[in-house]
Amino acid sequence: MSNSGIYRATRNNDVVATFKIKSNNLEKAAEAIAIGQSIGNPNVRLDSETDEMWQRYGCEIRSLKDEGGGYGTAVIGFPAGNFTDGSFTHLLMCLMGGQMDIDLLSECRLEDLELPASIVAQYRGPKNGIEGIRQYLGAYDRPLIGGIVKPKTGITIQQLVDMCKQMADGGVDFIKEDEILGEIALCPFEARVEAVVRALEHYKVIFCPCITSPIHRLPEVVGVLNKHGCSGFHYNIWGGLDAYQYVVQLGDNLFAHYQKSGDRVITEGAFSIAFTVWCKLVRLAGADFIHAGMVGGYLDEPKDVMAKRMDVLRGPMHGLKGLMPSLSCGATPGMVEGLVDLFGYDIMVSSGGAIHGHPMGSLAGAKAFRDAAEGRSSRELEVAIDKWGR
Repeated sequence: MSNSGIYRATRNNDVVATFKIKSNNLEKAAEAIAIGQSIGNPNVRLDSETDEMWQRYGCEIRSLKDEGGGYGTAVIGFPAGNFTDGSFTHLLMCLMGGQMDIDLLSECRLEDLELPASIVAQYRGPKNGIEGIRQYLGAYDRPLIGGIVKPKTGITIQQLVDMCKQMADGGVDFIKEDEILGEIALCPFEARVEAVVRALEHYKVIFCPCITSPIHRLPEVVGVLNKHGCSGFHYNIWGGLDAYQYVVQLGDNLFAHYQKSGDRVITEGAFSIAFTVWCKLVRLAGADFIHAGMVGGYLDEPKDVMAKRMDVLRGPMHGLKGLMPSLSCGATPGMVEGLVDLFGYDIMVSSGGAIHGHPMGSLAGAKAFRDAAEGRSSRELEVAIDKWGR
């Protein structure tokens, strides 16, 4: 059976993927993706492949642009009915699967992804979102401030409690353990969650301990959070999107933070997925917060790239709530005003080093950030700006 019919755009409910590809034959490479990720082997047509099967389950190549030097952009429609309901594993396997094994493709990057309402409806999205976060905190008309535990690991429960109280006294809205802090003898998970929650019970702050457990223990771990009345959790990219979605659904309305550290293994390189696309998936999975990147600091990303991420995270998405972008990796109090000018109030500026490394101590470091968020001057803020600039 001929595969020439794949060059069409006859369906209006497709998952539409935009791939940047490199090949010595762009047309065959695009066909390899469209055929191999839907009906069958790109090089072998079977009598059992009917026209009806192709129409219903075959991918459609909507456009193919030759950009020179072996590079091209292929826009491919995947039938929405091909995907297992609510499964990130299956979605990603179809979008970024077997084409990685074909010599014809030397590069294949998923640059954009349009998701129809029928696919979005299979996922719950954020439970709380930006509005729920602000309502819980009573924080409006300003950026939020996040505090990160430092040192990352090796600390005792008492050190953790003291650190969290100082950040809360300084006025942070959100506290997260660093993703490096696992289940260590000096600071076991349940004991530290119980201690920190008790210490913060009179503060209006969201506390997100780090979950690093294997999947089979996730119900037990989330049970600990629910048992002690913890307000949130965070889970790293290496946990997987289906596991992340599972934790969100297990929690008693816990605030869910998504930590992207390590994402460049997935989001950069010859075979990769643009982080903007990943942001859409994280929103589907139910995150309320996400480490979105940074402008300035030691992770200085292009402003236009970050602006696109903001749109994906906060803009319309078939009725899903928007989630709060956390900007961190070298953030200092002097940067807060500039970040607000770029991205508006619906951001969280998060820091560890510039809180705990403040010359006057962690409480002063947290206060400097909060003063910057409130637009007021203070000695703590002046000292921070003297040390790190704007």
